[in-house]
Amino acid sequence: MTDKSRTVLNSVSGLALFSVGAYRIFTNNLEAMSILVAYIFLIGGLIGFVFSVVKLSRIDRA
Repeated sequence: MTDKSRTVLNSVSGLALFSVGAYRIFTNNLEAMSILVAYIFLIGGLIGFVFSVVKLSRIDRA
């Protein structure tokens, strides 16, 4: 697996974590997940997505 494909996979998984956390916070449909876990997913997913996109932009330039 190349470094670029691994970084794309990381950015997609970070976006998925962010989406699940945001969905739980903005709609109250996932009641099995606590609000603390939703905020952890939201923050962790956002950080992972941003850093993966930054790393991907550096890979493209090199």
